[in-house]
Amino acid sequence: MNPILRILPLAAALAVAATGASAQRHPMTPADLSLVRGVNDPRLSPDGRWIAYTASTLDYAADSTSGEIVLVPAAGGAARRLTRGSMPRWSPDGRRIAFMGGRGERGGIWVWDLDADSARFVARVRTSEHFLGHRAVKGFAWSPDGSRIAYTSADEESAASPTDPRVVDRILYLTRTGLSDDRRTHLYVVPAGGGAPRQLTSGTYDEHSLAWSPDGSRLVFISNRSADPDANYSDDLWIVDANSGRETRLTNTAGTEFQPAWSADGGSIAYLANVRTINTKDSAPEDTHLYVISATGGTGRELTRPLDRRVTELAWEPRGTLLFVINDQGATAIHRVDPRSARITPVVRGPFQARSVSMDRAGSAIAFIRTDLSHPAEVWTARADGGAARQVSREQDELHARVELPVADSIWVRGADGTPVQGWLMKPAGWTAGRSYPMVLYVHGGPHGMYGYNFIDAFPLLAARGYAVLFLNPRGSTGYGQTFADGTVNNWGGGDYGDLMAGVDAALARNGWIDSTRLYVAGHSYGGFMTNWIVTRTPRFRAAMAGASVSNLVSFYGTSVYPDLIETEFGGVPVNDWNLLWQWSPLAHVSAVRTPVLFLNGEADNDVPITQAQEMYMALRKMGVEARMVRYPGEGHSINFRPRHHQDYLERMIGWFDAHGGAPAR
Repeated sequence: MNPILRILPLAAALAVAATGASAQRHPMTPADLSLVRGVNDPRLSPDGRWIAYTASTLDYAADSTSGEIVLVPAAGGAARRLTRGSMPRWSPDGRRIAFMGGRGERGGIWVWDLDADSARFVARVRTSEHFLGHRAVKGFAWSPDGSRIAYTSADEESAASPTDPRVVDRILYLTRTGLSDDRRTHLYVVPAGGGAPRQLTSGTYDEHSLAWSPDGSRLVFISNRSADPDANYSDDLWIVDANSGRETRLTNTAGTEFQPAWSADGGSIAYLANVRTINTKDSAPEDTHLYVISATGGTGRELTRPLDRRVTELAWEPRGTLLFVINDQGATAIHRVDPRSARITPVVRGPFQARSVSMDRAGSAIAFIRTDLSHPAEVWTARADGGAARQVSREQDELHARVELPVADSIWVRGADGTPVQGWLMKPAGWTAGRSYPMVLYVHGGPHGMYGYNFIDAFPLLAARGYAVLFLNPRGSTGYGQTFADGTVNNWGGGDYGDLMAGVDAALARNGWIDSTRLYVAGHSYGGFMTNWIVTRTPRFRAAMAGASVSNLVSFYGTSVYPDLIETEFGGVPVNDWNLLWQWSPLAHVSAVRTPVLFLNGEADNDVPITQAQEMYMALRKMGVEARMVRYPGEGHSINFRPRHHQDYLERMIGWFDAHGGAPAR
């Protein structure tokens, strides 16, 4: 391995930012996308002195993405880029960092020795094509004494030819971009210095999301051992002896457990769970909550139900309390709960999103990712007792030195039935009183997603072009309680459509500078579904962009990697009531569409197969309605595998709106 070493003095980074006075900056253009760096997975060293994290760069010239492990002092100072890779994990003694890196036969776990300033290959990690779901963690973890690393890896690759017939006899035969295989993912343990891995689990089931017991004798993991794991999501907690391989079942529920973590005293295991029997690997309506169970078994005890918010991650503190992250009205906030008293207190919260929490060995400090509407992700630190937070990474300094990123105002409106609905309105760049501006309604995915205080590159690009951007959290969104999240169940395009239109009406009524004759709508995934649905309901939008959009719920059920999404949203397997799905399908109402629609799709997308766009596109063209479809080869659901495809996606959307009477201002 050829390590990449670079020193970035903090003073120099600050100097770069200081030279970019506001007057020298410009509104964001597509060319500025390369300045936005991805920042993820910050990990505090055991002694609290250093933070390792992953920084990724979109190289538009090479049309590729690269990620690096970065090391920065927790107190601030020079950042050191160690090597290409991801998922940095500190050894218990703080002298080594394990990470994922390499390719092919040497793709897997590497360990960087900070004293020797070099990395060593430890274990190859094989990846199955079978999709375990968004919540399954195919990761690794140091043993408490630092002598071993436990990890997950798939069975050996098949020797079958890619041209051989593919026999399908399982329900989940699709992956997000292709076809599944029958290789299973199991648990392994390898000496941290390298050597022969030892397989701990085997058989016809998958295991994932592992965590060590404090004494290093056992591992807790997640597995679905039901008769047909493809037919349900009964993911349970299991424990395996790290020496003998003997397995013990800890939970046996109809719901889904994930993210297990062992307490420092070894007596308890915390985890997240859904309890409804019908679940999905995609966007579930049910909010997840935090549970604790005895490491010897019993019944899990729920700790966070009083908050009525979705919990997304957890971490034990040495004192026996737990940190966890919730979605809350467009923000993500860090809270603490004491399992003994069930007392919940906020730790880090505000008009931003905080996530990916880690802490030092003493539990005195935390590191986390923070982002808001005008600031892409950076690494921040704070005292665990809730003291003032401080930014320590400077990955976005060049962006901020060159580009003036807009802010957005939080607004509340009354939905169609009077329900309070939150949203945000971003003004166009260079907004001037007395002029009128077009507005884009942008709809989030899910349906149980959440807009809010995080950076989304499409919004400043639209604002820079002269568009106001309205984005709302209609019913179905997470962050507003379980009743609100259930608002789309059996009702896709019903109440949420009313909420969105109420938001548009309120924006027009409160802001006379918005041109009511130049309204546009856009969305991706479920947002694409809603875009298709909206243009069947109203002609008020001059043009629409539907990205990765659903048009026919009947065919979507049989062709998507997420048939379970339909089951959770519409009351189970729909074979006896296809009419319910057809009723809520935009294609069923396509004859009412008069709005020009641009369809943008990845050709390899199995989340929402491109056939969904094809059905809607063909119907519109045969009706004589203006429509265009753009297909991105090799792209899956997010259109970001190749940076140039992502840029093209954004440019085509803006160009479509421009061509239909959009910017500039009048």
